[in-house]
Amino acid sequence: MMAALLALLVLNTPPDIIDRIMAVVGPQAITLSEVVASAEFELVPVPAGTKDPTGYALERLIDRSLMLVEVDRFQPPEPDPVEITLQVDRLQARAGSAEAFEKALAMTGTSREQLRRYIRDTLRMQIYVNQRFGGILDPVERAESIAAWVSELRRRGQITVLYRPAPPKS
Repeated sequence: MMAALLALLVLNTPPDIIDRIMAVVGPQAITLSEVVASAEFELVPVPAGTKDPTGYALERLIDRSLMLVEVDRFQPPEPDPVEITLQVDRLQARAGSAEAFEKALAMTGTSREQLRRYIRDTLRMQIYVNQRFGGILDPVERAESIAAWVSELRRRGQITVLYRPAPPKS
């Protein structure tokens, strides 16, 4: 009887929220912890004065997810593993110390291997974009072409955004 009562209490206890899904791009969920990690490690540079830094970072991660689907379809060359290590080392140096870096990893729930994969994918995206748009020498025209490509990916993509910014404080 006591075991049944204990089981009932456990089943009726509300679950702890570990993470939140901010958006879904195709089958890929983007979580709050990913958005926080992208800001903590400055993987998604948020311009100063951005009214909703979380929303801005989320939109860039949505674009990234869509771009990675294209990158995976065309399989550009793998980036140099040394470059990945150098970028992880730069992030650690920016944190100030190995301890501070490890603390930031723990705080965001990010492993060193996840960070390496993120950097690898970023480098793969850069390789792909350079292959696809490398012939466009004018920087403005190149940026416009990339923006049009991402806009087309968004139009074709299956995107569900669950994040809603907090209302402005009065």
